[in-house]
Amino acid sequence: MKLGQMIKAVSPILIKPHKSSLTVGLSDRFFLFTLINKAIRTIEEDPHLNFISLLKSYKILGRILYGTVHGFYRDRNKAYFKHFFKDKELWKIVKEELEWVTSEYKNSGDIKLTITKRGVMVFDNYQKNSFNVLLLTVHSGTWVPKEIQKKMYPLPKKRYMYEDVETHKIYSRIVMEKGGIWIDNKQSRFACDFNRNITKCIYQEGQEWWIKNLWKEPLLKSEIDDIKKSYQQFYFTLAKLVETYRFNIIFDGHSMWNLPDRPPLSFGTRHIHKFYMPIVKSMHRKLIGMGYSAAFNKPYKGGYILKWLSKMFPDLFIFSMETNKCMYMTPNHKTPLVRKIRKLSQDLTKIFDIDIEEGLEHRN
Repeated sequence: MKLGQMIKAVSPILIKPHKSSLTVGLSDRFFLFTLINKAIRTIEEDPHLNFISLLKSYKILGRILYGTVHGFYRDRNKAYFKHFFKDKELWKIVKEELEWVTSEYKNSGDIKLTITKRGVMVFDNYQKNSFNVLLLTVHSGTWVPKEIQKKMYPLPKKRYMYEDVETHKIYSRIVMEKGGIWIDNKQSRFACDFNRNITKCIYQEGQEWWIKNLWKEPLLKSEIDDIKKSYQQFYFTLAKLVETYRFNIIFDGHSMWNLPDRPPLSFGTRHIHKFYMPIVKSMHRKLIGMGYSAAFNKPYKGGYILKWLSKMFPDLFIFSMETNKCMYMTPNHKTPLVRKIRKLSQDLTKIFDIDIEEGLEHRN
């Protein structure tokens, strides 16, 4: 076997072999095995390297970008970054998020960041031997590929009313300031809903009660296949993250319309193991103590992602939260209110200050 091939197979991110490689003779094998073992130990000690290595080895995501928040913020207008994404609109959305993150979280520069061509952004602020949350904001995206948008009735302004607008700004502080991994999705649920079964990830007429007259014309088979490929990529990435890292909590953050009988905040606990309910109830009490009104499972109990995770990893501590749009947007749901978002973000982060005796010892 050639040295370049072997090293690339073991750790495609630690070493970048030259195109010309050397044939290894018997006398060089000790050096080779020492080098490979060192690479493997480095990956095992650093979960981020392990995660990236898995993504590149399986190649299911195709090309990905990985680096730091500072590095991508610095390069946000460079040609390689601009042309990496599916289209210019998605690049603008990702760029805006980098600018917001850098402005909002002053110490975020060294946080690791992995980005896919469809705008899934994985922020890695994992703190070894500490408290870590895996945060999901999968409905915060607004990007729809142009070829798909042309076949839709709802224009961006209409879609905006039903997307979980700005939820990434509400929940991200939990990871960016405390520790963990945050998966943010810039693709709209109207293009592909990661919080549905794959058979329903592309909305059909009448599937969702809140939207009608969705399609002007049917999607091509190639378009459907491409969308479902992005869905499979997301769940592959999610599975590898959970397998690679050790999380204290997996938290799915959403927003909901301000309809009658809906509370300002609601915990979704359908898929949580009963062992963890006292901790969620403690978090609920903290919210009440801060002057918020919060409920359980009203109206949403937890979506498909949490159902999938609970089956794949039944011992995990997983739950969701719905924030009523009346808490951070104008009454017509058209304009986010920056001050309210920041206050809500700061307060929600406080409920994750969980004492060891509240039951998380087993995850460390």
